[in-house]
Parts: sequence; C-alpha cells; structure tokens
Amino acid sequence: MLKPDVNLFDYIGFVWYYHNRNRENSILFEQEPTVSRTERQSISFSFFLHLLLPGLGHVFWREYLFGVFVFLVTLLAVVLFFVSFFVKLPLAVQILLYGFPAMFYIFTFFDLARIIKTRRGRVIPGRRTALILLAVAIGYQLLSPIALTNFCLRNYPEVFVQGDNRLSPLFSEGDLLKASHLSYKVDLFLMDRPVLHALPSRYDPVRFVDSDGRSINGLVLGLPGEEIEAADGVIVVNGLPDIAEPPGGIILTGDCSLTHVDTYSILVARLNLGRIDRVYEVSLADLTGKIGRLF
Repeated sequence: MLKPDVNLFDYIGFVWYYHNRNRENSILFEQEPTVSRTERQSISFSFFLHLLLPGLGHVFWREYLFGVFVFLVTLLAVVLFFVSFFVKLPLAVQILLYGFPAMFYIFTFFDLARIIKTRRGRVIPGRRTALILLAVAIGYQLLSPIALTNFCLRNYPEVFVQGDNRLSPLFSEGDLLKASHLSYKVDLFLMDRPVLHALPSRYDPVRFVDSDGRSINGLVLGLPGEEIEAADGVIVVNGLPDIAEPPGGIILTGDCSLTHVDTYSILVARLNLGRIDRVYEVSLADLTGKIGRLF
C-alpha cells in the first residue's frame, strides 16, 4: 500500500531511474579498461627488460618464481650453445636442443603480455624498482659472460677497407670488408685464449697477421698436415691435383714449390689479380678470420 502523499507515476519513475542507472554502471564495469600512455610505456618497458635479461619482465610484475624459471631455461640453452663448440652435434640434434628453448622464450613474451593484462591496475611497479631492474639488465648484458652483448663484444669481427685489387674480382679496392673471428675461433669466458672450433676450407679468403705484425689478406691453399705445391695455377694436394675452383671467379696462376704444412698451420697465398705472389705458412693462432663483405 502506497502512502497517500506519494503519486503512483512518481514511484514508477523513481524505480525506472535507478534500474537504468545500475544497468549503465554494470556495462561500464564490464568494458575493457582503456590503456593509458603510462601503461603502454610500462608494457614496452617490461618487454624491453625481458629482452635484455630473460625472466626480468616477469619479476617486474612480481612473478618471481616463473621469472627465475625462465632465466634457468635460458641459462641451460646458453650452456648447450657453448658445449656445441667442443662437441660436434648432428643438425637434427642441434635443432632439437636449440629449437625448444627458442620456442619457450617466444612463448614467455605472450605469457608476459597475459600477466600485464590481468594485473594492470592492481599491481603498479614503482619508478625506483624500474630503474634498479633496468640497471641490472644492462649490467647483465655488458658484464655477464653468458649474455649476448658480452659474447658479441668478445667476438666482434675486424672491419677494414680493401686497399688494393689483389683479391679481384672477388673483392675490389675500396670495398668495406670484415674478417670474421667467429668463423674459425670463439672467445669463451672459460678459456684464457680463443678456442678453435673449425678449420678454414681450401680457397677461403682469410686475413692473418704476419711475423712483422702486418695484416695480410690471402687465399687458403693448404690445410694442416698436407703437402701442397702449385704449377701454372693448378694446386696439387698430397700428390693429387685439386679440381675445386676458387670463389668469386678468381683464376689462379703462378707456381708454388712443394711445402709441407705444419699440424697447427695453414698455407695462405697472397695473390695479385689471381697470380700467386707469395706463400705464407700461417699459424692458426695468427689467423684473424674469414673475409667477407660487411653488408
């Protein structure tokens, strides 16, 4: 029973107003929260941390246990990568060993995006925390021997400009080239000197340091333990002519007397437009790397 002083139409209008008001509030509550500029920066920063130090993006959003797990999986992949320089593995085994950690690492970015989406608004990382974690990530990349940046700094190629046409037509004067240290040797933090993980192939263009400390470019003719001679540009290996052709259209000419290559050396010819100008027996320790174009 309504009170006599309350109009029926006023009562119905009152109920209808509050019903619509609660409905609008419910719709607003169910809408996807908008992402502010600050939040977008926070998401990008989290991905950047995760890229520098795997797992640190999760730590930034207080997923400490999973962040440590991601780092341990990455550490295992790095250890397998270092072991591969000492133990030659079949290609299929390498794909399995490196493929699963790589797929897992890619998955962690999607997982990090999910965490950010669910925790956005409830967890607000502080600026001080962000700066501390950023310093840790940068320090890890520069100082940690297992970090990619540190590994690249230890094994960066020598970049130089070709000063003549001796290796023409493969390389010409003025070409910007690199001597890749990593093609044959790798500098690991576990060792006091670079580790030889591969021998040059015959006719590889290489750069080396001679007894006077000069850097010289040449073409590999002989490998460790071989007997090499050349007659009119034909390379004879252990008494048999080599039928392989030098790269880049180089046509060898000239002679080289019979030379026995030491066990820890290679035989490199300094060319002059394809002609064998001089032959060097180069210690593998003096080998700078394989020559290639920088770009």
